[in-house]
Amino acid sequence: MSEIFPDRPARPWDLFNKKIGRVTDIIAKERLDICKQCDRYVALTHQCKECGCIMNAKTKLPNATCPLGKWDAFIPEIKVKEYTEEQLNEN
Repeated sequence: MSEIFPDRPARPWDLFNKKIGRVTDIIAKERLDICKQCDRYVALTHQCKECGCIMNAKTKLPNATCPLGKWDAFIPEIKVKEYTEEQLNEN
């Protein structure tokens, strides 16, 4: 079972953290479809002009959110485990 971190926003290096799970392909696609319809999305680079993130990657993180509030974090209660900052930075 993968663990996620609901008490902090997603960070770019979360993509490399094996302790953080990923949302399902369906949720990632739904999020990305929302981004693609937004005027702040740059199709050429798959980036958001608002946050600067690569949205193909960000939409896969469960604790990620849209800076404009168009989609929220997806955090199932049963998969939440708390970690200290030291544990998070052990990678």
